[in-house]
Order: sequence, then structure tokens, then C-alpha cells
Amino acid sequence: MKHESNPMVEFFERLGHKVIRSENAWWYDAAPQVLLSLPYYKLIEPSEEEVDELLHKHKLRALRYPTTLESYGFMSNITVNTDKKYDMSNLHQKARNQTRRGLENCVIEAVDFDYLIEHGLLLNQDTAKRQGRQSQYANAAYWKKYCQAAQATPGVSAWGAFVEGKLASFLVSVEAEGNWREWIVNHSSTELRNKYPNNALVFTAAQHFFQKEQCEGICYGLGSLEDTTYLDHFKGRMGWTVQLIKQRIAFSRGMRCAFALAREPFLKVLGGFFPRSYTVRKAVSMIRLYRQQSYDVCVAENNQVK
Repeated sequence: MKHESNPMVEFFERLGHKVIRSENAWWYDAAPQVLLSLPYYKLIEPSEEEVDELLHKHKLRALRYPTTLESYGFMSNITVNTDKKYDMSNLHQKARNQTRRGLENCVIEAVDFDYLIEHGLLLNQDTAKRQGRQSQYANAAYWKKYCQAAQATPGVSAWGAFVEGKLASFLVSVEAEGNWREWIVNHSSTELRNKYPNNALVFTAAQHFFQKEQCEGICYGLGSLEDTTYLDHFKGRMGWTVQLIKQRIAFSRGMRCAFALAREPFLKVLGGFFPRSYTVRKAVSMIRLYRQQSYDVCVAENNQVK
């Protein structure tokens, strides 16, 4: 596909995803026949005609995108940082103390994706086990393909926190349009969490991107379809703004008809049978959130967490 230099788009293409362009955004298939807009930080407001055309032209089951609070959708958030002077003063007092301890315990440096194929996989598997969930990143074949695609794409980089030479946490960053950075993977070792490697890693990497690379902003994640209260709390204490937004889920006509029969008791039973299944969890969450969508905004105008 011909497009201007766009590392995020190039990366997902190399990873084997279908990537398409519409009037308002780039999209990639986050799941079979399910599109998610790129970049994550960019709020878009496609017309109903554009949404319908995407669904029909590409024979989609669904699409999902972040949008404004005034738009139709379900309440969600986006975690961003645009403070180019980011330093310890941005952190909550407790996070400040933890970050100082992390910096004392850890060495923070850029890491090669060839190294992460093996050592990052162990942390992916550890994180999945700790969270009691299946994860595509815990699959050795997928993770190798992921690292190879990242290695081949200019604008994709990785940073790691090391405790006595052992990888304790890492994150993957990709350059997005508008000179932003999207942090798309951040996993850690359960055994070494008491050394606060994530605090040290997030702080040091953010300073690098703001001060050395002069980026305009860093997105630390679009709101998940599942509960991430603990992670949002950590990010807020590390100086990120957890900004309230909406997300929109649009299903094809056939899927809407099928989900009309999928009432809450059925969803609970389905989730109970497959509590660790990534696919089932996401599907159940999408159906529930789809039903919550509206134009209503039951929050104060400046409601945000920092």
C-alpha cells in the first residue's frame, strides 16, 4: 500500500495486519474482520456514511475508534502526556519515591528486538500468568514475528529496565503521526516488581522522548475493553493525564441481529466457561459496551485524572 512515511502503519503491515485508509483515519484489523483506528491518541468523528462504507466494502464484523465526549459511544479514556518539561515534579509523591528507588535499583537503556525475542517473551508470559489471562504476546511464534516486524520498521524502538543485568521490564514505542509516540507494550517481571522497574522505565523513557527526540506527546494507551483501574492509577501517578473520552463500536447488520439474542445471562455463562480466553473476553466486552453507547455525557466538562 502506498502511503507517506508512517511507522505505525508500516509496523502493522509488516506484522501481517490488513491496513486501510479512509477519509478520517488509518485502520488495522485488531481481530479478524474487526478494525481499530490508528493512531490511538487521535479522536476522530467519521460520518455514518464513512462507517457504513467501511463495514460493507471490507465485509467487516465491527469497527472501533476513539471519539469526542459529545459523540455517540461509550465512556472510556485515553492516557496521554504532552509536558515537554516532564520531571519528578509531575509525579505523585508516592510515585516519586518509588521512581527514585527504581532508578537506584535499575539500569535503563534501549534494547534490541533480537534480544527481546527471547527475554521479552519470558516477561510477556509472566505478565499473562500474573493477570490470569491468555495473551497473544505469550505465544513464542507470534512474539518472534512481532519483534522481527518492529526491528525492520524505522521509528519503532524498545527500552528496558535491568536489575543486576536481568531484564525486569520493557516497553515498545512506535512513532505516530504528528510527531507523537505510542507506547504499545509494557510488561514486567513479577519477581522484580519490588525493585520498581516500571517506575524507572516510564520516567526515563518519557524524558528521552521529550528531551532528546522532541516529540509532541506520548500516548500510554487507549482505554481497554476491560477494566484497567490499577494500570490507570499507576499511569496517573506517573504524571500522565487519564483523559475521559468516548469510544464507538459499530457492528455490521448481521452481527447486530445475532447480538440481539445474546442477553446478559448468556454473556455471563460464556465468560464463565472461558475466563482466560482472549477472544471470548474481548467479544463479551464489546457486546456489553456496545449496549452502553449513547450521546449522553454524565461527567463534568473538565473531568480527568492526573
